[in-house]
Amino acid sequence: MTEPPGRDPVSLVPLTAATPATPTERFTADMAAEGAPIRGAGNQLLFDVLVPSGPLAGQTVATGVSVSEVQGWPLSPPHWVHVPDSVVIEPTNSDTTDCPPGWRRHSRDLGPVDLSIPLARTWLRHVRGLLAIARPAT
Repeated sequence: MTEPPGRDPVSLVPLTAATPATPTERFTADMAAEGAPIRGAGNQLLFDVLVPSGPLAGQTVATGVSVSEVQGWPLSPPHWVHVPDSVVIEPTNSDTTDCPPGWRRHSRDLGPVDLSIPLARTWLRHVRGLLAIARPAT
């Protein structure tokens, strides 16, 4: 597939002189373009997600990734989804590596990626889908 000049073929974001230089800056800009502004918290890049269905439906949940996980962006999306301990996702492989106290990361492959839509949109859909099977901690 050939993209129009001036567009990145991976994320479909227009390339300009203001295109972010680092993968972290690029992830942050791409997420903001999809309506999920990033806020930094130490080694985490946090963003809020409105849960579409399931036990947490209608709630806005803070989620994120670590800075180290976006160093391949946009060629390689993050693997781990970070959520506060108040959110339980089962069954999933999880640990607390790169997480602040009270947070846990869950191992979830994004799977095949449709390059006809922005990667940040695909990532947000993936996170929303994961949160749809989550429940509040008891």
